[in-house]
Amino acid sequence: MKFGECRTYLQQLHGLEGKLALRLWSKLAWFVAVAAVLSLAVNTARAQTLTKTITVSPGVKTVAVTTWYTLNGSSCTVSLGLPSHTVTIPPADGSVSFATSTAVPPGCPTGSPALPDVITYYTWTGGTSGATSDFFQVSYTAPGLDDVANVTVDLAGLPPNVFKINYFSNNVVGAPDGTLRIDNPGLTYGNLCALIYVFDADQQLSECCGCVETPDGLRTLSVHRDLTSNPLTGIVSTNGVIKIVSSVAGSTGCDAAGKVAPTATLRAWVTHIGNAVGPDYPVTETESSDSTLGTTELSNLQTQCAFVQILGSGHGTCSCGTGD
Repeated sequence: MKFGECRTYLQQLHGLEGKLALRLWSKLAWFVAVAAVLSLAVNTARAQTLTKTITVSPGVKTVAVTTWYTLNGSSCTVSLGLPSHTVTIPPADGSVSFATSTAVPPGCPTGSPALPDVITYYTWTGGTSGATSDFFQVSYTAPGLDDVANVTVDLAGLPPNVFKINYFSNNVVGAPDGTLRIDNPGLTYGNLCALIYVFDADQQLSECCGCVETPDGLRTLSVHRDLTSNPLTGIVSTNGVIKIVSSVAGSTGCDAAGKVAPTATLRAWVTHIGNAVGPDYPVTETESSDSTLGTTELSNLQTQCAFVQILGSGHGTCSCGTGD
């Protein structure tokens, strides 16, 4: 081989080596880029602690936390799947449940794709505990993800249509007897409790008791015999107030002093004995008014009734009349 031909051959060989090296470097750069993306997906995924408060109503399944597992910088377009979840601190007065769905993450622009998410729900079930707030903690884990949600739950007050108020009058010898009638219209088609609190006109709790109300049943109580004949102080009330809390039974049954879960919707009517007109007493009847039951009022009713039961040694307890 001549010298010139040899030099040309070596130059060509050098050029091939350069192209091969370039290809190798290109492959290496691709692997480095992929590794960088994987590292970004794993190592830059968030590690956050979320602290929030939710307000719930009794028995209503409420969204507490919604979680997306996405790549930082592409949270509106790239999902890395669904994280696992663990209830690390369970609620004392409710239950936690989970579901999966798809939705556009908050803050993403219009037209962003819906990405898979994990929805955490809370349901308040602590009707017999007397609690008005709760707390739970959930951890969400995945490669590069270690989120914790601390959730405080506030009970949005007691449900409506559970507190009935009426009055009685002229509960005296010679006057007609007043009558309290209670019906369970069967909204839940289960038994309810009529928790009855009888107050004297001077605001003192005189008697209290709890009576079972079956669906579509009618219970009839005598103001004189059932509601005022066994007062704590021994003094029978002439005029006063009858308060009724509609509830499901608590751990101690239909106990007016116990922790219960107010539940709609008992109906009640009371006859009223008017002032005498000559030898006669006019009698009218009205439906008991629906009032808002506050947690403080319910607690006070239960506490006063417990006091009456303890102090009265049998006195201060009303009876449930007839019917169911």
